[in-house]
Amino acid sequence: MPSRPLPPAELIRRVGWDIHSRSLAEVYEQRGRDQWEFTCSLLPADWTFAGKRVLDFGCGVGRMLRNGPERDPAGEYWGCDIDSRSIAWLSEHLVPPLHVFESPELPPTSLPDSHFDLIYAYSVFTHLSDSWSAWLLELHRLLKPDGILILTVFGPGCSKHMGIPIDGEHVGMNVFAPYTPWDGGGPLIFHSEWWLRAHWGRAFEITELRPGDPAGPPPLFGQSAVVMRKRPVALSIEELERPEPDEPREFRALRANIASLSTELRWHTVYITSRSWRLTAPLRAVGRRLRGALRPPAPR
Repeated sequence: MPSRPLPPAELIRRVGWDIHSRSLAEVYEQRGRDQWEFTCSLLPADWTFAGKRVLDFGCGVGRMLRNGPERDPAGEYWGCDIDSRSIAWLSEHLVPPLHVFESPELPPTSLPDSHFDLIYAYSVFTHLSDSWSAWLLELHRLLKPDGILILTVFGPGCSKHMGIPIDGEHVGMNVFAPYTPWDGGGPLIFHSEWWLRAHWGRAFEITELRPGDPAGPPPLFGQSAVVMRKRPVALSIEELERPEPDEPREFRALRANIASLSTELRWHTVYITSRSWRLTAPLRAVGRRLRGALRPPAPR
């Protein structure tokens, strides 16, 4: 079998690599194989890729996706990413057998309803601070009624981040480093298990939540895997984001996030300019969420 082409170093670095390794290509290929095998281990025992259509949401330059046709050639493998350079490289070198397209910054995509049997996304919802609900509903739309969704998150299994407590009493969906540009990885999102079951659980049945190891070994490097089945529901963004009724941890988590964002902002130079307004935007957004959560529901 001829060797598969490898992407250029700058695209490999974009999707992460082991800084202690001298071989970008070796880490790229090994991590892709490990994560593909881990994904397969999360599927039902009777699962087969034959006749199935699979989407790697946020595929980067195909580190995981390229393993599909080689391991299970009877499947149909799709990938999308917001980075045009990665999609251009995949289109030139690995299409066919892959199918790839550039993802818009916000949904919807142009794909039809119920298009995929399996969708997975590694290190995507760990960085979506504002558009998470819109994208989760888009994946719900794209998934077949009996399909499977696998997403990774930070939070379950972790106890602290940069000295800030990370546990179910302090975290719902909490945002760290909101000012980080996408080229630098974007914001860092931590989730708690109760919050995932309360909010994501409205659109999906969570069949397994495999907590990450805080020490961060491969294949997940500290992340947790959430395995879900699509619920037969139609939800709006507002319904997905709505605080869980009678859940005091919603308010504690929002207050903790305001405190952590305030601390982070003090670590950075804030100028009395439009730049300072941009930097403090995430803090104001969390404040609005807190005020909305505390506001009594309108009578029906």
